[in-house]
Amino acid sequence: MRIDLENIVVRLMDNADISGAMQLVFDENWNQTKEDWRMLLGLNSNLCLVAVYNGAVVGTVTAVNYKDQVAWIGMMLVSKNFRGLGISKTLLNTVIEKLGDCKSIKLDATPAGIPVYRKLGFHEELEINRMVTTEFKGNTDKRNIAHIKLISEDDIEELLQLDLKIFGADRFELINSLINRNGYKTWCILRNERIVGYVLGRIGLNFFQVGPLMAETVDDAVNLLETILEQCVGQSVVIDVLHHQVAFKQRLTSLGFSFQRSFTRMYLKNNSFSGVANKQFLIAGPELG
Repeated sequence: MRIDLENIVVRLMDNADISGAMQLVFDENWNQTKEDWRMLLGLNSNLCLVAVYNGAVVGTVTAVNYKDQVAWIGMMLVSKNFRGLGISKTLLNTVIEKLGDCKSIKLDATPAGIPVYRKLGFHEELEINRMVTTEFKGNTDKRNIAHIKLISEDDIEELLQLDLKIFGADRFELINSLINRNGYKTWCILRNERIVGYVLGRIGLNFFQVGPLMAETVDDAVNLLETILEQCVGQSVVIDVLHHQVAFKQRLTSLGFSFQRSFTRMYLKNNSFSGVANKQFLIAGPELG
């Protein structure tokens, strides 16, 4: 197919582009849904871009800006027929330029993307492992379940403050959006009447995605994980777990999860909002952090 480069236009994404963006998701067998695209547009519509050729979406990139502290780049997709034409570089450079006032810019890169991001000045921070099960069997231990509860509206402010402390940046709007999508189907764990951990999940195209999960201890994290997984018996489940959480990953293996692939977290400018890594267990997703 002959491609006229002058007909490729990079512009802001809008709701009418979601169907075209979903076709790219289908082609790559990613897990995002139309609702995920709507959420990204709702969070930062000025940071969601498409590359369009003769009216068709052939590339996308998004970013979520957490109060100019950290911004997360994601959904870097280019149609196979349009690769090698500089579309991804244009999309990335455009969104990075839009984030000029942000103190740190991050992304979770696939192995193929690492050399590209290095050339743009990104540095490696840590590794994330994707683990999946195609049919969760429900073999949980149910430890300390008495200390776990569904959050209520009264708990949200405390939960958001815990996330700020552990994640390292203010992502209140994202967490609120994820909670509202799940109708408050969000679990927290209490100790001395204080929230010391929480877990969220959402329905994906191919898998139920568990994350983020933040907790004070490994035992807290395991208990939260097993609680949300009890709602997923018979379902396919995907999680993105920080590589250094060895004991947590061992429990995942015993629950029937297997390693699928890795991402590398990378940052541009500086890494001053890295949070408390040993209390971070599951990320929200590579496009969200």
